[in-house]
Amino acid sequence: MLKHLHLTSIFFAATFAVACGNSGVNNAGTSGTGGAGGTDAAQPPDGSSGGDAAIGPGFLHVFGTEIVDGAGQPVLLRAVGLGNWLLPEGYMWKLPASVKARDIEKSIEANIGPTQAAAFWQSWRDNFFTEADVASAAHIGFNAIRVAMNSRLLMPEGQDAFDETEFVHLSNLVEWCEKHHVYVIFDMHAAPGGQTGHNAIDDSPTNTPELFSNSIDQDRLLRLWTEIARRFVNSPTVAGFDLLNEPINPDFASLNDQLWPLYVRIGNAIRGVDPNHAIIVEGAAWANNWSTLADPFDDNMIYSFHKYWDNTDQTTVQTYLDKRTEWNRPIWCGEMGEPHEVDWPQRAVNLLESNNIGWTYWPWKKMDTTNDPYSIDIPTNWNLVQSFVANPATQLDAGTLQDVFDDYLARISVDKCRYNQALVCQILPLTCNP
Repeated sequence: MLKHLHLTSIFFAATFAVACGNSGVNNAGTSGTGGAGGTDAAQPPDGSSGGDAAIGPGFLHVFGTEIVDGAGQPVLLRAVGLGNWLLPEGYMWKLPASVKARDIEKSIEANIGPTQAAAFWQSWRDNFFTEADVASAAHIGFNAIRVAMNSRLLMPEGQDAFDETEFVHLSNLVEWCEKHHVYVIFDMHAAPGGQTGHNAIDDSPTNTPELFSNSIDQDRLLRLWTEIARRFVNSPTVAGFDLLNEPINPDFASLNDQLWPLYVRIGNAIRGVDPNHAIIVEGAAWANNWSTLADPFDDNMIYSFHKYWDNTDQTTVQTYLDKRTEWNRPIWCGEMGEPHEVDWPQRAVNLLESNNIGWTYWPWKKMDTTNDPYSIDIPTNWNLVQSFVANPATQLDAGTLQDVFDDYLARISVDKCRYNQALVCQILPLTCNP
């Protein structure tokens, strides 16, 4: 565990009160490469609406092509992606990449029974990500956390009621982030029915983006986003709502024309209860097909793309920059990371920040990794779990497997994880030292 606060954290706490009114959020992103810093408040470009006057004081919001805080100071969002906590993916557990959250849940229940499985998940949610993680993220220089949400936790499948236990996790996150001057971006990573298809990331029950062919799923999504917006409407710690993560993979391109109308519906539903928070939209095809997007339907709106495993030259972001100018709205790299080349993160961040584009590094921690900020040690006898997932017919001793899962839980808190300083120093060189 970190034993002291970095001087930058002290600086954040001192300056937020001056720059952000009562928002309580760290504006670490207002300086550094990319020209997002400075002492003068942002000015709207010609033709800009200058933002939405209905937005409450202290809220992060859009001002032309800039994201600014409540005092009008530009903010460059340097976020970390909180995957795994509410939405584990197979590869994060050293399981096949095709394994979804619901598959992991079924495997654990089949191994140790429903009572012990429920206890496992309760302990997982309580310990995988805590205030200590937020403190660590702020300490090493992140100024925002993009939390991947699973809709069926917040609004269980087949039920109309919201799960208050799961909403507590979101409320706790916002409370911790407010205390440590870090923004929160709510990310709908797994929508009702699934929004991506042929991939584990959206936890789809059918491996298809069923959301776009099922009006019931769409209505549930609108109801869930409305409830999230209603609950957090008065929190300046919340930076915005990322409506759908990586919708409609290329195998389902015939559905592309349904994306923008759904965004408009969700946005209108949110605005019915929340005038304050930014709306974030991603293109189809891993967020990067911006031909599926259109002119902004809201003053307080951000366009997002994702960047993985590609080149880091100017041509890879030029399309997004051109759209930033055309639409007169900020753009943001909502995910990047999981590098295949050692120096890729540094090159990617340099490219993005030189173009005044904020970013999210994905994810915060997973098992046995060197390319995320934190790594969880592999539990003893984890190969038994891997064998069962590969062949569910395998007969394994429940007591032994319980010991394996208990050992896993004992390793997930941030103080038990390995800090990958070399990786963090590539993306946050000024603040990465523990």
